[in-house]
Amino acid sequence: MGNKGRYVFPSFAKRGKGRFYKNIFLFCIIFFPLFIFLFSRYSHAETKPIGINARFPDLTFENILSKNEQAYLGISRKKYFSFKEINGSLIVVELTNTYCVSCKKNIPILNEIYQKIQKDLELKDKVKVIGIAIGNNMTEVESLRNENKVLYPLLTDPKFSAHKALGEPRVPYTMFIRRDARGKYIIFKIHKGVIESADSFMNEIRIVCSKHF
Repeated sequence: MGNKGRYVFPSFAKRGKGRFYKNIFLFCIIFFPLFIFLFSRYSHAETKPIGINARFPDLTFENILSKNEQAYLGISRKKYFSFKEINGSLIVVELTNTYCVSCKKNIPILNEIYQKIQKDLELKDKVKVIGIAIGNNMTEVESLRNENKVLYPLLTDPKFSAHKALGEPRVPYTMFIRRDARGKYIIFKIHKGVIESADSFMNEIRIVCSKHF
């Protein structure tokens, strides 16, 4: 009886131990991906888009601009350039994406704003309009430009570097950025979503320019 108990117990322990490790393995397979998913969602939810009165970061972009666009922004011919090199006291920046339906609704309005500024001798050299295509490469940007007849310069952000630096806002996300007396760029107005009209933006631009420039 003693011998029987002595040999059954190790066998039982072995089977129980194997079942225990099997359950742990199955638990990891089922719940570990869920944990990663929830963690990523929680981390993303904690991200806050850049807001009013915040300093606009000095982002770097690949120079895919045409000669006319380089002249418009005051950028020299080189492979990369930084945001602070843009020649303007007030810059309207539109965060967009080539596959965003709402973003495309803003293009004709921004085209109108661009044209009005270019025809205004007091604003022409002070105010610039640009778009940053979040997550898009040069081919996608060129396709968007051609299909929608975009008049203002479009910059690429294929690796989401600019988007992350700006707090990952949802597009379209339009910012008015003013250069202060120390040469730093400060965000003073933000518009989320589709722009209602070009006139409202132009009134804001004229007010800011009359006060500060």
